[in-house]
Amino acid sequence: MIDKSLQALRLQQMVVRGRIRTASLHEVCQGLFSDYPLAERAVDYSGAIHSMVLMLREDEDVRFFVLSRGCGDASFRYSLCPWPVGDVVDIETEGSGPVPDVIVRTLAHGVPLPRHGSIFGWTERDTVTALVVIYTEYEPARPLPRWTVMPLVGTPCQDWPPFTSKRFFGNWFWEYYRAGSLVSLDGVIAESANTVFWVNTRAILGSDCCVVARNVSGRAHYTLRRGCYVYSEALRAGKRVPSLAQLLADTGKVDLAHRFQRSLSELGGAYE
Repeated sequence: MIDKSLQALRLQQMVVRGRIRTASLHEVCQGLFSDYPLAERAVDYSGAIHSMVLMLREDEDVRFFVLSRGCGDASFRYSLCPWPVGDVVDIETEGSGPVPDVIVRTLAHGVPLPRHGSIFGWTERDTVTALVVIYTEYEPARPLPRWTVMPLVGTPCQDWPPFTSKRFFGNWFWEYYRAGSLVSLDGVIAESANTVFWVNTRAILGSDCCVVARNVSGRAHYTLRRGCYVYSEALRAGKRVPSLAQLLADTGKVDLAHRFQRSLSELGGAYE
């Protein structure tokens, strides 16, 4: 996986007199999809179009963009537009003149967000002690992409992920992932039917929660522990969390295995 500083340096070397070859941007788009497969999602049922969300932060100004990839006659076609909608800029294989500076900055410095609905685990001594859930679908009530840290109930605050209170998502996420502190749980959840559930606890906790009926071991030798994972702010507020038995008895709970099986199947990729 290419470090973002190297990616930015590569783009800077391509810039000549304030211009950049569109063909070079095309190569950078290829690199983003190659280096960040966990940010990629299928847009259509046929799987012909994939996309990822990029976050561009410049001081306190944060903007989001959608990088899309479609199948062309001989190669992939790429385009970039503001998230969730806006003017689309096509990234051609062959240069076609200068492109807007914001496009260059986004591809050089934008941070890919994991695909919508992804669940990662924060590990301590090969045990998952918190979940990190990613949301990148537009909702009128919550119009911006967001992420939630959900510690395992009973985990001391000092053992929560160090980024729990961070305001902005950043490349620190991928650094922790490459270091093995964060692991993708999409595959292990997909392979564990009737085990990991999403439960509507908004009336009680102000947010949903995730419950795990039994310990699950991943292929990377980590364990997703049995218990209830709750939004960190609800735990900080001291809200009373129902027992695991009560949550598992909820008839409206959603088995997450089916959702991840479908998502991974659309991408045509193997489970981690």
